[in-house]
This record gives sequence, structure tokens and C-alpha cells, in this order.
Amino acid sequence: MSDTHVLEPQGSVDDQFEAIQKLYEESLKTLDEGQVLTGTIVAKSNDELLVDIGGKSEGVVTGRELSPGIEISQLRVGDTLEVLVYRIDSDGDGTMYLSEKRARALKTWEKVLEAHDRNEAINATVTQVVKGGVLVDLGMRGFVPASQIRRQPIGNLDEMVGKQLRLKVIDLDHKRRRVVLSQRVVLDEELNQKKQELLSTLQPGQIREGTVVRLADFGAFVDLGGVDGLIHNTELSWGRIKHPSEVVKVGDQVQVEIMKFDPEARKVSLSLKHSLDDPWKAVPDALHEGDVVTATVSKATANYLLVELMAGVTGMVPKSEFDASAAPEAGAAVPVKILSINVASRRITASINAVNPPAQTEAETEAEAEATPAAPVES
Repeated sequence: MSDTHVLEPQGSVDDQFEAIQKLYEESLKTLDEGQVLTGTIVAKSNDELLVDIGGKSEGVVTGRELSPGIEISQLRVGDTLEVLVYRIDSDGDGTMYLSEKRARALKTWEKVLEAHDRNEAINATVTQVVKGGVLVDLGMRGFVPASQIRRQPIGNLDEMVGKQLRLKVIDLDHKRRRVVLSQRVVLDEELNQKKQELLSTLQPGQIREGTVVRLADFGAFVDLGGVDGLIHNTELSWGRIKHPSEVVKVGDQVQVEIMKFDPEARKVSLSLKHSLDDPWKAVPDALHEGDVVTATVSKATANYLLVELMAGVTGMVPKSEFDASAAPEAGAAVPVKILSINVASRRITASINAVNPPAQTEAETEAEAEATPAAPVES
């Protein structure tokens, strides 16, 4: 009787061989300083962790090698940590010293380089005020100069601690792994994008809301949401004004009409009065030729007076209709008689002499008497 041999399935033999091969390869693996590995906490004490990093290797993580905000007491056996092998005690018992914070800093550095290459923004929290700026936590330390935090200067940098910034890399020191960042670059890019979007929608005749941001002798500048426009003094009010502060102040929210727009030069001319009711619409009902009204002198010259007859409506008193030797000053209230009204051309002519004739001089009185023929004497 021949011996009976039981053959194992070929697949089972291959699986066993593959498993043995894998174990053999694992045993040949060497760990070098600088490697970043994912390990599992297998034991802990008050001041250090024992971490299994595979390949039958374990290393020590001390409390000093944990990132700020991570405490040994918060970690449990079985938790995973990403660690960097920063020292192997080859002269002693071969203990491997691991660092979670160095692994994090290395990965962060790689992310910083990638963000720089892609021109992408990074979020980071301000942790400390230092000379010339602030430090931020990226997973590693980064420096933001004070001039690069906002578009406007910051008086007290301490108020920035704890705040999150959106940053772009503006300088790198590869050797020392130092990075300088800027939030102002991000804000400027966003503002330019906003300007482009706004400029593409502006059209003459539109009514837009804006904020008065600056006053000058000749007008007021209004921020339309990324683009500034100018309201000239003549477009601030239907009446005459000497300075824009008579109508608006910095910070006012105003409705303005787009008068002119040059997209290439990015110049926008605005009007405030065109977004308001035109006072001349009320003239036909409020003023009539022959009316005597009290007006306010807005401008006085030797040849004419300009008088405000009602809010936003100005008339002219020509030289022949007032006494130049006793001309009222700007701001004076005077009674005038309306001589003519032309609503279409927005012209009103008025007279002061028609209400208060100028007093005759003694010479004028004598000349008038001599020119008057004597009455015949009755016999």
C-alpha cells in the first residue's frame, strides 16, 4: 500500500511565503534621524510617552516635544501621533527620541512652500507681539511686520493677539526655515478684485450708495465699495456752497448719481444733487413775476448780485437794479422784486431798486429841479 501525500493548496503556500517575506523586510528597515512617522501611544507617564512607530521599534516623546496646547495628560494609550525621529542614542541602549512638534513644524514648512508656490493664503492666529510686528502660529512660527497686518496703520499691536489673519508668504529663509507673511497683500488683492468687479458694472445715470471718505476744498470723495468717486462742489447742492462741509461730512452714507466714468483712468464723477428733488420744479408754483420776496445774498460783485430766492433757487440782480454804493454783503437778507422768470434756462432776474429806490444825492435833487419847467403864474 502506497503512502498517501496530502498536498496543501498552492495559494496557501504563497500567502505564507508573502507574510514571511513581509516580516523579513520589516526587520531590515532602518530608522534614521529626520524621518516623520505615524506612531501609536503604547504607554505614558507624567512627563513622557512611549510610542510604537512600527518595525518593532518604540520611541520616547517628552512633554517638551509636544506642540503648544497639547499636554501629556490629554493623550491616551492607543492615540496616534505623527512624530519626527530627531535623535537616536547609538552609543547607549539605542533609545529613539521622537518629537511631535518638530514633525508638525516640518509638515507645516512643506505646506508653507506649497502655498507660496501656488500664491495661496494661509490662516494663522497671532500669538505674540514682538519688535516690529507679531508672531503667528502656522504649526511653526511666522512673522508678520506691523506694516503688513492691515492697509491702515495699527496703533496698538496688543489688540491683535488671539486674532486670526489671512496671510500670504512674502519672504522665505530656507536655511533657517523662517517665513515672513503679509495680510495686507491679501487685502490689497481682494480690494483690486472688488474694484474690477465694480468697474465692470458702473454706468452713467446709475444711482449708487457710497460713503464720504474725504473732503477737499473743491469737493467730496465717496467710496462706492472699492472705487472712489468725486462730487464737485457744484454737484453737492442745488444751491451755491463754499465748502463741501456745508452739505456732507466724512462717514455720511449718501445716494449719488454716476455722471461720468472713465474705466481706463478709473475716474468717476458723481452728483449728489441729481439724486435729490430738483427745487426748480417748484418754481412755477412758488414764484411769480412781480412778487416781492426776501432773498439771501450769496455773492456780491460790482456788476451783479446773486440772491437765493428759495432753497436751491438763485436769481440775479443786475447792476442797474441795485445801488452799487450801498451794495449788501454776502449773507445779507434783502427784499427783492422778481422781474422775470425763465424756468427752461433756470434764470430769474430780480431788483432791489424796485422795492427800495436808492436815495437821491443833493446834486441829483438840484439837477432834477432845474430840469423841471416852472409852473405859469396865474394873473
